[in-house]
Amino acid sequence: MSGPRPAKTERTRERIQRAAAELFRENTPPELITFRAVAQRAGVAEMTVYRYFPTRTELLRGLWQQLDREMGSAFGIPDSQQALRMQQCELFRTFETMPCQTMASIATPAGRAVRAASNAKIRSAFLAIAEEVAPRARPAHKIQVAAVLQLLHSAYAWASLREQWGLTGEAAGEATLWAIDALLSALQRRSAPELRKVR
Repeated sequence: MSGPRPAKTERTRERIQRAAAELFRENTPPELITFRAVAQRAGVAEMTVYRYFPTRTELLRGLWQQLDREMGSAFGIPDSQQALRMQQCELFRTFETMPCQTMASIATPAGRAVRAASNAKIRSAFLAIAEEVAPRARPAHKIQVAAVLQLLHSAYAWASLREQWGLTGEAAGEATLWAIDALLSALQRRSAPELRKVR
C-alpha cells in the first residue's frame, strides 16, 4: 500500500510545477504568480502547494526546474568545455523558440530570483571549465575566464544579439560558439594575455 504513494507525490509536485510554468509562460506579472494562483491553475488546495513548496523561493525553484525540463537537456549546466561547445547552438535555438519566457527569466524580479537560486551551481560548473582549460592561471584570472564563458552561454548574450543585431537564435548560437572557441583555443595555446583590471 505504500508503493503508489511516492508516485502520486511526484505527480502532484509536477502538476504544481507545470501550473506555475503555465502562468510564467503567459507573462503573468511575477507578483501574481502566487500560491493561490498556482493552486487554482493546478486544481489543488493552496495548502497542498505549501506542502510541496513551503516558501516562495522553493516555489520559484520548482518553476525553473519545470522550465528546464521543457527546454530540454540543452539548458543543463555544462561541466566541461566539450559539454559547453555541444550545448551552445542548441541552447540558443531553444531560447528562440521561447522568447517571452526567456526574456522574463532575465528581465523580471521573479525570473532573476529563480535564476539566482542556481548561481552557486553555475559558478562552480564554469570555474571547473576554467580550471580544465587554464589550470596554471591565477585564481582571479580563472574567475574572469569562467565569467566570460558563462556570459557567452547565457540568455543575456542571446537577448543582446537578438535585440541589437537582429540575429536569430541559430546565428547568435554560431557567433557565441565562435567566440567561445576563440577563447578556449587561446587559453589552450597559453598565449592569452592575463586579463587586466580596467581602472
